[in-house]
Amino acid sequence: MIVALALTLWAIICTYDVLGPFLLFAGRPLVAGSVAGLIIGDPLLGMAIGATLELVALGVYQYGGATIPDYQTGAIVGTALAGSAAGPLSAQVAVGIAVALPAAILLSALDPVGKMITTGLVHRADHYAASGDARGLARIHWLGLVPWCGVRAIPTFLAALTASSGVVENLTKGIPQGFVNGMTLAGSLLPAVGFALLLSMMQLSRYWYLLLIGFVAFAYMDVPVLGIAMLGVAIAFLVVGRADRPAPAPVPEEVSEVDRRLTDQDVRRSFRRYFWSSQISWNYERMQGLGFAYAMEPVLRKLYPDKQDYALGLQRHMQFFNTSVLVGGPLILGSAIALEEARSPESAEGTKVALMGPLAGIGDTLVFALYNSIVFTIGASLALQGNWFGPAFAMVMVLVPYALVRRWQFRFAYREGKRLAARFAIGALDRLSQGATVLGFVVLGGFIPLSVKVVTTLTYRQTTSVDGQQVTQTVPIQERLDDLLPHLLPVLVTAGAYLLLTKARLKPVLVIGIVVAVGVTLGWLGWFAPAVPKS
Repeated sequence: MIVALALTLWAIICTYDVLGPFLLFAGRPLVAGSVAGLIIGDPLLGMAIGATLELVALGVYQYGGATIPDYQTGAIVGTALAGSAAGPLSAQVAVGIAVALPAAILLSALDPVGKMITTGLVHRADHYAASGDARGLARIHWLGLVPWCGVRAIPTFLAALTASSGVVENLTKGIPQGFVNGMTLAGSLLPAVGFALLLSMMQLSRYWYLLLIGFVAFAYMDVPVLGIAMLGVAIAFLVVGRADRPAPAPVPEEVSEVDRRLTDQDVRRSFRRYFWSSQISWNYERMQGLGFAYAMEPVLRKLYPDKQDYALGLQRHMQFFNTSVLVGGPLILGSAIALEEARSPESAEGTKVALMGPLAGIGDTLVFALYNSIVFTIGASLALQGNWFGPAFAMVMVLVPYALVRRWQFRFAYREGKRLAARFAIGALDRLSQGATVLGFVVLGGFIPLSVKVVTTLTYRQTTSVDGQQVTQTVPIQERLDDLLPHLLPVLVTAGAYLLLTKARLKPVLVIGIVVAVGVTLGWLGWFAPAVPKS
């Protein structure tokens, strides 16, 4: 029972982290699974399951509130149930993946339930905003966290109770070894789907040659993971530095001169609210609107002593709002505060509307599709080797940069105020996006053969003449493939998944199902394996 409660509490923490502070990005399967492994007393198992799901889920995020497989809960549930399974670590990992993938897909059906409940709550928040009731608004905002956590915590608790009952151990004792071999192979193939999905969202036709650079560095020069990342950084600086830069747009020098009415404490209080709870009341109707109004409330209370003006300010910022909370949201918040302080509420609203769309696209691309994919691929690759530095690296690379970037954005935007939009016209974000894309392609070129592990165990016989005598030799096909091109099979599997996604236009869930079915079949038959069997 204690373990079940601990796993449930961890599921709640994971859910809150991705709705508010993004301290560890605990909702990612690598982090969720690794800590779940610690809780059940088997950290290697949690790392293996979480890392495998992480590579499957590369580039998969809730863009615009889209419903995606619940890999967070899948990693926790899969780890909990696999921990009570019979057999060695490899067999437990196979069971965990077999549980985690369908669980992640099935539990995604509960995600809209939580969002719909929160949508109903936002109308109560409208009433509190109209009456200028800040406490009521805050209660509804934080209450929005309950349905979000409930649809993830309850399945986690039930699965953890099942794991502690001994049912899983009895069921897994009869699992055929062929199925274990097949699921092990499927787990090593699944990262190809994540890489293919990521490539389908990037400019592959423009930057395909960068994949070759990363591949050659790993396959032929044995450059380690961090070395490939540094190579990518160097190439990114070279490409961006040689690109033509647009002429700087004129930036207005003067801003409305007004007496500053907000103290540093007022401004910091608003930022802290956004930092810790920006999306906990996310809903289908207003998305981040209630969270933005909650963050603006302290400065509105200070700027508008008249209760009617204060209520109008709350209602103004309760309207629809949605952008990247990591690169975009703090900028818009800081600018809105500066413009409200300058007695220009119409400009504050106009800035929100003008910037939230472009910054959502830029922020999601930079952070989720590029930066996170690189960081979590490195972390997952190390975790699959049983190295705890993998998940620790990912956590640190989220905690420090995310916090610093958001703080800098907010302070910069508050200082710039009306000049913010003109500053963006210079094109700095476009250059940053291009550099991150170049880095991403180079890193992916090395990570595909590193993370997608598959070899063939098939052989053929050839007869040769040695000293006039006919000698029949057994030749592994894998050796001939390596002579042709090292890591050819991982490249072919990733290319096949990419074609299924882009040409056949299959949904990612279907591609995952195809890869699992093929992996189980070929692994059960013994024709393919994650690595060459030891003699």
